Amino acid sequence: MKLLDEIIEGAVSDTQSIGTVLRKCLVLERQVKNEKFRIWLNNELDGYDNVEDELPDYRTINSISRGFFVGYAGSQINDQPLALHVMEEEHRKLVDKVRLAQPAASYEGRPDKSADGSLPWPPSLTTKYQKKFIENFVLNRAWQEVPGSCMVGLVETVRNRVLRFALDIKDQLGEDQESVVQLPAETVEKSVINNIYGGNVFIAAHAGAISQVAHTNIVAGDASGLLKALSNLGVTDEGLKALQHDIEADKQDGKPNLGQKTLGWLTDIGKYLGTEGVKVGVEVAKKAATKWIMQHYGLDV
Repeated sequence: MKLLDEIIEGAVSDTQSIGTVLRKCLVLERQVKNEKFRIWLNNELDGYDNVEDELPDYRTINSISRGFFVGYAGSQINDQPLALHVMEEEHRKLVDKVRLAQPAASYEGRPDKSADGSLPWPPSLTTKYQKKFIENFVLNRAWQEVPGSCMVGLVETVRNRVLRFALDIKDQLGEDQESVVQLPAETVEKSVINNIYGGNVFIAAHAGAISQVAHTNIVAGDASGLLKALSNLGVTDEGLKALQHDIEADKQDGKPNLGQKTLGWLTDIGKYLGTEGVKVGVEVAKKAATKWIMQHYGLDV
């Protein structure tokens, strides 16, 4: 397939930009129609909005913070490493790691790829801790070091994931298949999870949604409450109808019974998740749905 070959060629090329490669992948996604792939591509192309909850591991690196101090009679200390243990935990978490949330192309396009960079601390944070680090010296400004090698590594990781995915998809195409449109959705899904997300199916989890999931409980026998909770989780109307059908089919002598059809529905929950469900993540959705269904049947969890 020509488009797949172009993506593979671009991923291994030293001259084709990562932005061009990702845009070609976006065309490919319109053909395979995989929501997880689309979310990842849009984030890599446009940048990550929800830094705390959405950044993949390769975009988060451990960081050293340094500062410039001034003291009596014009004395100065420059480029001083900062011991973050003096900071409150919530503030320390803001600067103990560098979170690279910009589009992938922005890291490739730096004039000197080998040069280290820096991210300044928020002024309010510098002011709060200006007298906490060195006795008789005031912290004038502080910054996080960003090694140039980490930014190069980020772009290389994106390229490698695209390459592995494209090669895997090409291998999946049979001799009689000329288009990725003919590939089963499950085949594409598996390849996206393994090659793009590195086997991690927890995708774009938003803190608010996860908190709501964690604090939701279902009263035994409350079918409407169960369906509402699953709907809020991101299960589609089709998925809710399928569950209702399976619950009814599992009844024994007209009484509720947790049977194989309902358990099968839980196993296949990934195919019943809409856009919001994908954001929560398949594994989180499965865990939450299992808990709620068990509660619906009055079983301990």
